[in-house]
Amino acid sequence: MTVFIGPTAPPNRRPGFRRDDTECVALLFPTIDGYRHPMTTDRLFVYGTLMRGFDHPMARLLAAHADFLGDATCCGRLVLVKHYPGLLLSDVASDIVHGELFRLRAPDELLRELDMYEACGEGFPEPTEYLRALVDVTLADGATEKAWTYVYNWPVTELPRIESGRFLEH
Repeated sequence: MTVFIGPTAPPNRRPGFRRDDTECVALLFPTIDGYRHPMTTDRLFVYGTLMRGFDHPMARLLAAHADFLGDATCCGRLVLVKHYPGLLLSDVASDIVHGELFRLRAPDELLRELDMYEACGEGFPEPTEYLRALVDVTLADGATEKAWTYVYNWPVTELPRIESGRFLEH
C-alpha cells in the first residue's frame, strides 16, 4: 500500500499516480498545511458511525445534508478501534469494506464539520487518528466512483479485525 500526502510525495511521483495495478494510491487531503489536490468530489463513502443505521448526531447531520446514493464497497479492511471502526486501505482484491455512498449538498461545509468529528481538521495534533482520503468505491450495479472517506491512521497491531467488512453486523 502506498499513500502519498500532498507535497510530501517523492519528486518523481504525484498524488494519484498509479504505477501498475498492484499499487493502490489514495489521495489524502491534509488540511493543516493548506495543500489541496486538484481532484475533488462531492461524494462521501461511510462505513461506520456515519451510516444510516447508526443512531448518532453526526449520522443525522449527514442524512440531513446529503443524498444517499446506495450501498457501496471499497478495497480495505476494517478494525474495531473502540465502539467504532477504522478503515485500513488494502491492495488485496478480497479485502472488501461495505458501506454507503452519499452526495454532499454543500461539500466544503459538511466535510469541514466531519473533519472535526473525525479529529483530522485544523488544529488537531499529528498524527491524527483519521485522514480524509479520496478512494475508489464500487456501487451495487458495478459502477465505480471517487469518494472521500476517513482512513484510520494510528497503529493497529492490537485491534481486532472485523472480518465481514460490515461494521453494523459485527
